[in-house]
Amino acid sequence: MERMSINVDENEMSASIQARENLVSKGFSNRPSGATPLFLRLDEGEGFVIITVMLHRILLLLLSVSLFAVADEATPPKGFHAIFNGKNLEGWYGWNPHLTERIKDEAKKAEDRAKQREEFASHWTVENGELVNPGTGPYATTEKDFGDFILKIEYKTVPGADSGIYLRGEPQVQIWDETQVFNPEKPDRRPHLGSGGLFNNPVKTLGRDPIEKADKPFGEWNSYEIKMIGDRVWVTLNGKRVVVGARMANYFDKEAAVPAKGPIMLQTHGGEIRWRNIFIREVGTKEAAQFLAANPPIPDPTYYDVAYGPHPKQAFHFWKAESDKPTPVLVYIHGGGWNAGNRNAVNGMLPKLLAAGISVASVEYRFIAEAIKDGVEPPVKAPLTDAARAIQMIRSKAEEWGIDKTRIGASGGSAGACTSLWLAFHDDLADPKSDDPIARESSRLSFAAVDGAQTTLDPAQMKEWTPNSRYGGHAFGLVGAPFDEFLAKRESLLPWIQEYSPYALVTPDDPPVYLAFRTPPAMGQEEKDPTHTANFGVKLQEHCQEIGVKCELFYPGAPGAPVESSEAYIIKFFGAAK
Repeated sequence: MERMSINVDENEMSASIQARENLVSKGFSNRPSGATPLFLRLDEGEGFVIITVMLHRILLLLLSVSLFAVADEATPPKGFHAIFNGKNLEGWYGWNPHLTERIKDEAKKAEDRAKQREEFASHWTVENGELVNPGTGPYATTEKDFGDFILKIEYKTVPGADSGIYLRGEPQVQIWDETQVFNPEKPDRRPHLGSGGLFNNPVKTLGRDPIEKADKPFGEWNSYEIKMIGDRVWVTLNGKRVVVGARMANYFDKEAAVPAKGPIMLQTHGGEIRWRNIFIREVGTKEAAQFLAANPPIPDPTYYDVAYGPHPKQAFHFWKAESDKPTPVLVYIHGGGWNAGNRNAVNGMLPKLLAAGISVASVEYRFIAEAIKDGVEPPVKAPLTDAARAIQMIRSKAEEWGIDKTRIGASGGSAGACTSLWLAFHDDLADPKSDDPIARESSRLSFAAVDGAQTTLDPAQMKEWTPNSRYGGHAFGLVGAPFDEFLAKRESLLPWIQEYSPYALVTPDDPPVYLAFRTPPAMGQEEKDPTHTANFGVKLQEHCQEIGVKCELFYPGAPGAPVESSEAYIIKFFGAAK
């Protein structure tokens, strides 16, 4: 490490406040001292140079040129290279392909493209290492074409703007103003779900809308990582995976596949957008083939976003297994503490279940915050009864969809596992006298096969089984409260606990359950992950055996476990029941 100090009279510094802020925003740091010096750190490989500015304007001016040069050239991640240099428009030109496509005459098309290229610099500028557009003119287009790649890019936009990233010249990874209110008159335009989806793909296909909302508030920078291998796309927005391996459609030629190569294009209209730190890594043929082999495509649902209630979250995807007779159904309920997660969690087991002749429904539901907003008490009632309603809805479609309503099981992880067990042990929620035909259907299951389940929501039991337990209070409205407060309020919450805790509901007529955990139990001891400890499984199995309900338990080293995964249990159960 090298260190040098250069003294400059601060009162004589000619650099503007704006310049100082720009330096800081490029990765420098600012540290005040008694004389309030400007403290800058520049990463240089394994070492770094620390420059403390305290005297002499001349030396500051001599340094400023090299400092700004470093500021303008952000360092690409390992294996990536910059396709925007942060200084000028080199490597980019202007082209809005939608305008060109409207022109039929080839000569006029060429004229149009030449005109857009000429107009490019009047709409796009570079400011402080950022590529800026006010919302007008042709799209910023790379001179180079790309095949398979991983693109990293950051953007910042304003309310009302609408933008996107075109891949190989095809639209687009969408950027929305996600504060827009959903308009039911335009049901296929859903900005409220957030950015990152492949908006120009056909409606009701996976990937068109993001899996979850990941946008940052206006004024903050958002970061994308976009992987395109063949015609498939993976999108990560601000660290959250929002599209997983969806096939990108050819927007300009509906009958053709997407081009094998094409430019990256930055769309703009409706308002200012800024881009920075644009890096790309081109993926070779061998790596691409290996990645695709390890990540087989997920088929689009047979029935997409089937609504089972009025809330936008009350919907499920349904995949019909190929069969000449009614199929069994696995209802998947994702985890995430009833606060996060998404239906995409079923993807790992989906191909094998469909191949085994098992139809699959993956359910979305209201989270705790949405339940509180809806006035549901206790909040956990919403995700649990939502799942029950989804099962009733599936049964109501038995004849239309060709499914066997007498063979429906449930699976899920963590909170989704708890929900599945609650459904397995709860009395039937069917109301034979209801005017609603869906409500007349049964909510009962053939089995539940789950992973990492919380088998009780009773804080006293959790504390006894695992002393450092910390989960569950939010289910009863104690959002953010410490576990000790949950425990202290147990008596007042007991009626709810007895209604919504799976352990409390077990009766002799309940279906079999299968529990899988990643680590062995350590009863009465503190656990590294007390929320998903196998202690939950041991105590539920003991309880079920006392009552006469079959309960199979797997964890590493578990004695006598017949199968080692919930997926294997599901296939075995439905296969044996043929």
